[in-house]
Amino acid sequence: MTRLSLVLFGSFHATIGARRITLSLKKAQALLAFLALSPAQRHTRERLAALLWGDTADEQARNSLRQTLFAIRAALGRSSSQYLAGDLTTVWLEPGAVDVDVLAFERLAAEETDDALGQAAALYRGDLLDGILVEAGAFDDWLMPTRERLRQAATGTMAKLLARQIETGAAEAAIATGTKLLATDPLQEFAHRALIRLYAETGRRAEAIRQYQSCVDLLRRELQAAPEPATLQAYRTLLGDTTCAA
Repeated sequence: MTRLSLVLFGSFHATIGARRITLSLKKAQALLAFLALSPAQRHTRERLAALLWGDTADEQARNSLRQTLFAIRAALGRSSSQYLAGDLTTVWLEPGAVDVDVLAFERLAAEETDDALGQAAALYRGDLLDGILVEAGAFDDWLMPTRERLRQAATGTMAKLLARQIETGAAEAAIATGTKLLATDPLQEFAHRALIRLYAETGRRAEAIRQYQSCVDLLRRELQAAPEPATLQAYRTLLGDTTCAA
């Protein structure tokens, strides 16, 4: 059996083998993602209806859920029952038939080997379900903290990977990791500092100076703060002057 593959970091993307699964309804994407993050867990239809249609009457919410499940099954095709299962009261995804990038990320990040950290960092392509807006309070109450938890896990993973790469002298890989880390969280000052040093060590002085100025501007604009002493020292070392001011 060909597995269903779900990409939930960044834009929603679903495939079965080489076939793209098109779900035009945002609530269909949201429902499939919610089920995918707890594989094998059986969710009651009442809970799922309240999650995405809690602002409507019970019967209307249940009907909307039935229609959305029908749309998902139609998109999955004739083999849909191999992936999406249910009975009169519950709905679930078959765990042995679905690959989910978020679950793979969490498993790899927990291993903490150099290779696993690199794979985990590569899987993080952006916030969970970035761009999906379903205007359902209960779903948003689940999505926002889950999204933040995964973002923090990603920055922590990238920070560990960056430290390992610096330690082993993998400068170009460390630059790529540091750049991605700052794209995820621009206020990670140690990553700015690492890039300043890495650019300097690889002969890219102008880029190192630009990185420092970007850090200074960002901290001033977002936090009304000055760089940490270690960041200023990295800049002074770059200029070859231990007495210059920022």
